[in-house]
Amino acid sequence: MQKGLVSENTKEIVKNLYTSGIPEEFVAMQVDLEIPVVIQILKEAGVYRD
Repeated sequence: MQKGLVSENTKEIVKNLYTSGIPEEFVAMQVDLEIPVVIQILKEAGVYRD
């Protein structure tokens, strides 16, 4: 699934998982997305920590 096809609900789940302390690799596995897509979602949400 590509970023453009990710629902707002999934984006919110990604953000919530990541901000609760789960690394982006595990968030990606949970929501069945590629890691770069997860990172882009997190950057767009303003919560990604490099």
